[in-house]
This record gives sequence, C-alpha cells and structure tokens, in this order.
Amino acid sequence: MRTFIAVELQQDVVDSINNFLLKTTNEIKNNKVSWVKKENLHITLKFLGEIEENKVEEVEKVLSEVSKSKKSFEVEVKEIGVFPNLSFPRVIWIGIKDDTNSLLSIVNLLEKKLCEHGFKKEDKEFVAHLTIARIKKLNNLSEIKNYVEKHKNVDFGKNKVNNITFFQSILRPEGPEYKVIKKFLLNEV
Repeated sequence: MRTFIAVELQQDVVDSINNFLLKTTNEIKNNKVSWVKKENLHITLKFLGEIEENKVEEVEKVLSEVSKSKKSFEVEVKEIGVFPNLSFPRVIWIGIKDDTNSLLSIVNLLEKKLCEHGFKKEDKEFVAHLTIARIKKLNNLSEIKNYVEKHKNVDFGKNKVNNITFFQSILRPEGPEYKVIKKFLLNEV
C-alpha cells in the first residue's frame, strides 16, 4: 500500500487556488506540465511510500500520539516558486508561511516516532509547500520563469491546520487517487 501523511486544506483555500489555476494554467503552453487536481491539493508532511498492511496500525498509533500532543494553528498560503530551482524547474509550488514553525515541529516529531518503528528518516530538509504542477518536459524555460515571476506574490489567505491525514495513494493512468485512511484531529487552541 502506497501511503503518505499530509495536511488537508480548507475548502475556501482549495477553491481560491483552483480559481487561480483555471485562470493561469493556459499561460504555460510550450511545456509538458501535469497540473494537480483540486481534490489532490495538500501539504505533504511525510511520504512513506509502499508499506505493508500490518504497518498501517503502527503509523496510526504514531499519528494519534503526535496529533494529541499538538495544537491547531494557522498558516498562510502564498507565493509561487519552483523546485529545485529556476534554472531546472521540475515542480511548481505554492508556499506555506508558518511563523510559529508548527508544521516543522509536527514533521520533526513524526520523523522521530516513525524512525522508532523502522521507517526511514527523510534525507532532505522539510520545506512546507503545496505542489500545483509537475513539469514533465521542459521545452521553454522562459515561459516557466515568466509564470513564476508574474504570480510570485499571489496570496490565497490563511488556512487553519486542525488535523493530520493518513492517505493511501492509488496510481492510475489518469493520475493518482488519494484515499483517506484516517484523520487525526489536533487539539483545539
């Protein structure tokens, strides 16, 4: 079972991003780009990959412990950028501004507790973001640069983070389907 742990977005933020994408995706015509469907927008905290069914319960136990120890909080959903860099863009993302570092705190605790259960520690530093597109074939770099430059200061408002969601990712020819395995509520402030 292919799985990951993420934060879901409030519906108004999803709608705002979707409206933005409906208006702007046609600005990228000369590159092969795969845009993320609105129902798949999320902030990934930890990609677990393929796990055995018997590990699901262990992950749920960790998520239950982590969620009970953390309070709900707000993040700002704003700005556009690319990974790894503008010279070789592979992913277009929307930034997540978290002044309290609450997401990082959750990720660090998840990493620590999941490692205790034999999961591999993430080798790259956590950068809170929301993937909106994957660049499959780069034909026109200036088109991507122009898109990022034009929209770099876009602001989708605040998003209350009040749960952590354990997802299954089912790969299909038309794109991935994400199914909720279980949601874990954070403590209310």
